[in-house]
Amino acid sequence: MGLHKFCRELPKLELHAHLNGSLSRSTMLQLQRCLADNGMADTSNAFLDEFQIGAGDTRNLADCFQVFNIAHALTSTKETLAKATASTLKEFEDDGCCYIELRSTPRQTPHMTISEYIETIVQTMLNTTDMSIISCLIVSINRSSSQRDADIIADYAIEYHAKYPDIVVGIELSGNPAIGNFKDFVPPLTRARNAGLKITLHCGEICNPQEVIEMLNFKPERIGHGVCIHPRFGGIDAAWELLCKSQIPVEICLTSNVNTKSTPDYNCHHFNELYNANVPIVLCTDDKGVFATSLSQEYQICAETFGIEQSKLARLSLSACNYIFAVEKRKMLMDKLLNFINKKEL
Repeated sequence: MGLHKFCRELPKLELHAHLNGSLSRSTMLQLQRCLADNGMADTSNAFLDEFQIGAGDTRNLADCFQVFNIAHALTSTKETLAKATASTLKEFEDDGCCYIELRSTPRQTPHMTISEYIETIVQTMLNTTDMSIISCLIVSINRSSSQRDADIIADYAIEYHAKYPDIVVGIELSGNPAIGNFKDFVPPLTRARNAGLKITLHCGEICNPQEVIEMLNFKPERIGHGVCIHPRFGGIDAAWELLCKSQIPVEICLTSNVNTKSTPDYNCHHFNELYNANVPIVLCTDDKGVFATSLSQEYQICAETFGIEQSKLARLSLSACNYIFAVEKRKMLMDKLLNFINKKEL
């Protein structure tokens, strides 16, 4: 079987996808029309051209965070947020994704409260009975948040985890890594952990070895990116050794790292160091809309760049089942992957 077809058919798990960064152009046009129909926006498409950051784009990681304002403007009502969630889930399902933990920072807009933001996403996930994809929510805290706002987000995450434990499964820290200090967010994250939520942290996106060590010592269930942990990529030996010893899974986002200039190209990506050191890895998209990618494409790039054969590619997806936050779904997903592996005689 050809690699492209194999990657499409392979049951995959998406554990690092930001809702607003995952909006496709077609979804954004739908949202734009929806707002226009309600007299809330014009139908000009000009700004949509600024949303994607391709490989040859001059913008970098810092510029990426400005792009999200475009998506935020389109998901400012309950109706458009629900449409955005449903469309994104369908696109992942169509790409062969069988399980997703979609993440988003709940925010208050002129049209909905923080509570309504979370409720809208949760209800949309509960109402996707016509889809086979299993969807869960990770509530995000942005590093640019004040401590008060971080506490509020954590409180809502705890509340909604208690109400919908099968949907709201985790909390994460993300946003511009050059802003804020991890230690300021430890209290709300700890409260969330004590309430039963799993934790993932954007870690090592820029060279900040001391923070990397603080994050790893906090023992999150997963970390995202991990670009600057290995000494070869601006990390230090102590941080790298701690990651290898802790065996904390790393959510790898190949295209995101290349397109934001976090790494020069695919061949220079830190995937190789992690893979060869047997650090747990999960291939993810990060922001499939912004970076014009898909989960199948990330698997294909991985295979072509690092010489990962199909049987090992399938086992990368299988191993991801061990790291999902909805623990009770692990066996079912593993059975699905094993059935695929046995059927393809991999």
